[in-house]
Amino acid sequence: MATHVLWQADVADFDVWLKVFREDKKMREAAGIRDLHIWQDPAQKDHAVALFEITNLNRAENFLQSEELAMHHERGGVAHIQIKVLEPV
Repeated sequence: MATHVLWQADVADFDVWLKVFREDKKMREAAGIRDLHIWQDPAQKDHAVALFEITNLNRAENFLQSEELAMHHERGGVAHIQIKVLEPV
């Protein structure tokens, strides 16, 4: 069974964040991260939630802690990030 990551963050503008997020898909895939679902919180329009499947745990962990990802978060107006790694039982 696969490991998953639940990612949540406040974004300055959801539409701007979504555009940057889509542009960065190949970068996530190269890091062993596959997009599963993206949601916008209906009660908080500038809150993004994403669920990812991890195909390579070592590469994904390195990417999630990388300066490169931090720069993309800045470009997408991301703040207050919460990441939960979910392992199968």
